[in-house]
Amino acid sequence: MAAQCKLKIIYFSADGAACELSAQRLNDDVHSELEPLTYSYPQYGIFLSVPVFKDTGPLISITDPPHAQKTCRNQPQYGTHASSLGCGYLVNRSLVDLQHLGDHKAGLLSRDVDNVDKQDDGAACRLFHVKALKAMTEGEGDNIRILDHFRGLFVYLFIFGTLEDAY
Repeated sequence: MAAQCKLKIIYFSADGAACELSAQRLNDDVHSELEPLTYSYPQYGIFLSVPVFKDTGPLISITDPPHAQKTCRNQPQYGTHASSLGCGYLVNRSLVDLQHLGDHKAGLLSRDVDNVDKQDDGAACRLFHVKALKAMTEGEGDNIRILDHFRGLFVYLFIFGTLEDAY
């Protein structure tokens, strides 16, 4: 219908439900008459291809932002259990330590880090909230610094939080 109406669709998203992912795959497999937009960085195994349709332009299939936020929240607990981020590291214990600073300071609840519900939108919002970032710092004004043992978590939350805010 978008092609018939000449609507330019930039992206469409799904929340990860099997039927929605199947619909995305079907759309991604549609052959377009134009060359796809591609990007590759073989050193890191990155190969991206976006179909370009004559009447509607490039079409990118992505997950919806709240689902992406939950996925990022779950990675230290269920996916990538340890990450080195240059100046710091990220492990599940980083999240537990942040929660132990207290609800009044970091905003996290015990259930956000212990026996978690992977689909809890609220927990993801609390983790990526500015309150959590502020809890990992000390000082005031121009003299704010990230606490050493929270560097990796701070970088992770700042980068992925900014990315999710951007889209």
